[in-house]
Amino acid sequence: MKFAYEDMNDGQFETLVVLLCQRLLGAAVQGFAKGPDGGRDAKFIGTAELHPSKSAPWVGTTIVQAKHTNGYNRNFSESDFFSTTTANTVLGKEIPRVRKLREAKQLDHYMLFANRRLSGNAETEIRDYIASQCTVPASSIYLCGLEQLEIWLKRFPEVAGEADIDPVDSPLIVSPDDLAEVVQALARQKDGVVTLLDDPPTVRVTYEQKNALNNMSAEYAKAQRRKYLKDTAQMVLSH
Repeated sequence: MKFAYEDMNDGQFETLVVLLCQRLLGAAVQGFAKGPDGGRDAKFIGTAELHPSKSAPWVGTTIVQAKHTNGYNRNFSESDFFSTTTANTVLGKEIPRVRKLREAKQLDHYMLFANRRLSGNAETEIRDYIASQCTVPASSIYLCGLEQLEIWLKRFPEVAGEADIDPVDSPLIVSPDDLAEVVQALARQKDGVVTLLDDPPTVRVTYEQKNALNNMSAEYAKAQRRKYLKDTAQMVLSH
C-alpha cells in the first residue's frame, strides 16, 4: 500500500521515520521534540540490530534526519534539495550541522530520510558529497527515499499503524504505474472484450410487451406514461 507522504505534516513524517529506525537500529532510538534540532531528529547509541546487516551492524552513535516535503513526485537531485555549487539547499543547510556533530565526536553514522525519489546515481553522488564535507566514511552514511520507504513499510507493516497513518485517509492518487497496470490488464483480455462487443445487441421489447410481462393493466400503463411525459416536460422547461 502506497502512502501519500506529501499530505503528511513534518511531525507525522518524523514519527514514521523514528518508528522505522527503532526496527532497524533498536528500540532505544530517541526522537526529539519540535524546535532547533542541531542536525538531528533522532539519535541511537549502541549496536544496531539490523542496519546495515545483522552480521556487520553499525556501532556507536547514529544520527537520524527526516526531511519532509509537501511537493508531489519530488526527487533528491532537485536543486532545492541538493547542489554542489550553493549551500542554499535543504541538504546544504544540514552539512554544517552534521560536520559540527562529527567534530564534537557526537556522530559516527548518519541516516537521512526524505519523501523524495532517489536514483542510484544520485545516492552515490550525495553520499560521497556528505562524506567529503563532513569527514564521515561513505559506508557510515545511509540515504532513504520513497522507494526504500515503501519496502521498509512492507517489511514492517505495523509501523504505519503505530504512527497513526491510514492509507484510507489519503486522497486518491492514480500514478502512471497504476494506469500502466490497467492498460496491460485490458490488453490481456482484448480477445474476450472484442468477442463480447461483437455479440448481437440485446433485443429490447416494446413498451406494451414490457407492461404485459410485468402484469400491468392498460390503465396503469397509460397513467405512468402520462406522469413520465409530464415530469420530463417540467424538467426541460425548468432548464
